[in-house]
Parts: sequence; C-alpha cells; structure tokens
Amino acid sequence: MLLTKPQKEQLVDKMSQKLNQSVAILLINYQGLKVHEIDDLKMKLSENGIGFQVIKNSLFKIALKKADLSLDETLLDQPVAIIWGNADEVTPSRIVFEFGKKAEKLSILGGIINGKFADISIINQLAVLPGREELYAKLVGTLNAPMSRLVNALGGNLRSLVYILDQYKNIKK
Repeated sequence: MLLTKPQKEQLVDKMSQKLNQSVAILLINYQGLKVHEIDDLKMKLSENGIGFQVIKNSLFKIALKKADLSLDETLLDQPVAIIWGNADEVTPSRIVFEFGKKAEKLSILGGIINGKFADISIINQLAVLPGREELYAKLVGTLNAPMSRLVNALGGNLRSLVYILDQYKNIKK
C-alpha cells in the first residue's frame, strides 16, 4: 500500500520521537527470515517493552536527521528493521543476539547506543552482559558480604562465650 505524503510525514514524526526516547536502537537485516520467525521475534521484543518496525530506509534517514542522530549510511543499503528499547541497552541486544542463534538468516548490522553509533562488536558485548536485575543482585550481595561476615564473627564470639560458661557451670557441679 502506498502512503500519502501526510502519512509519510506522520510516520517520520512518530519514528523520530521513538528514536529520541530510546536508549538503544538496533538495526537488523531481516531478509530471508520466515514470517513466523519475524512474528516470534516481535512477540519476544514486545513482552519486554521493546519496539520493532520495518520502515523505508529513506524515511528512516529523515527520522534520524530529525532526531539529531547519526549512523553509518552504508547500513541502510539493504532491507533493515529497527528495534528500539527505552529501558536499557542490554535487553534488546540480548534478545536479538539469542534469537539470531536460532534464526541464522538474521544479522545485526549495528545501532545507536545512548546517542552514539555502535558497531556489531559493541552490540555483541552488550548482549553477553548480565541483565539489570542480576547486576543489582550482585551489587547487593557484594555490599552485604562484609556485614554478614561481621555478624557471623560476633555471633561466633558469643557462642564461644556461652560454650565456655556452660563448661564452667558443668565443672562446678
């Protein structure tokens, strides 16, 4: 279906707003994927609040300029789908990376992370990082470890004192 000029302008405006609000923007080549594979990817992304859209490259270039973002123009010489996430950089990268292992035709081209161009290697590094919740759990565990060791040490001294007093009481009998 052909879009009219106002529809294209509206699409570009919406896309530029999404790009401005996004922490991570990934570009993937979806060529060769089956429809059910694309639907599976969309479903996994939407479960995590991550957007997916296929848009004409010329319109995407305009949206990038409107959003004041830059990208390697050679990436847009092929069919491209745009994936964006507002929460963090790791989750979209991880989902696409894991999905790419199953669907061999999917290839990550690059993206924009925190307003700066990121190549495939940076996105792959982000994909293998632990998630935000896991990192928080590790941080809390690290902060909690000295306190728990102190409590155990102080508790050990009290147990030793009680044990000595108990033995002393038994000797007196």
